[in-house]
Amino acid sequence: MPKELLLKSFEDLLSPAKLFEEALSRYKPYSADKDYTEEERLFYDAMSFRFQKLVEALLFFLKSLELYLFAETSDTLRGRLLRLEKGHFISDTELYLKARILRNKIVHAYLPEELEELYEELVNTGKKLLEEVENLKKRKGEFL
Repeated sequence: MPKELLLKSFEDLLSPAKLFEEALSRYKPYSADKDYTEEERLFYDAMSFRFQKLVEALLFFLKSLELYLFAETSDTLRGRLLRLEKGHFISDTELYLKARILRNKIVHAYLPEELEELYEELVNTGKKLLEEVENLKKRKGEFL
């Protein structure tokens, strides 16, 4: 994979990271007891969408990084993540697997109690993913 394509993939990661970070700056914990207006619910929907985009962009970048570094891709996501964790490009394989599961759960949660727990997990996991993006920025010179 040419270095230019890896750089493009990295740059494509930065936009959803910034948008999710902006959503977090306005986040107020969700309460199952509150009756939210449509406008208030739109914020949580937007934040969820931004989380999904961040996860997808990160996973795509990591696939590109693996291909660039090793000239092959793993058969499984877990294999890819373990390989990159071993190389200290990511800190915790389980974080990425959890993020992927949360990404999938978002579209199936409807009950206020489910949403309250989901948004809390989403925010906590999202903050850790943003730290991962910051670490990748610091190490950019090692692979770009």
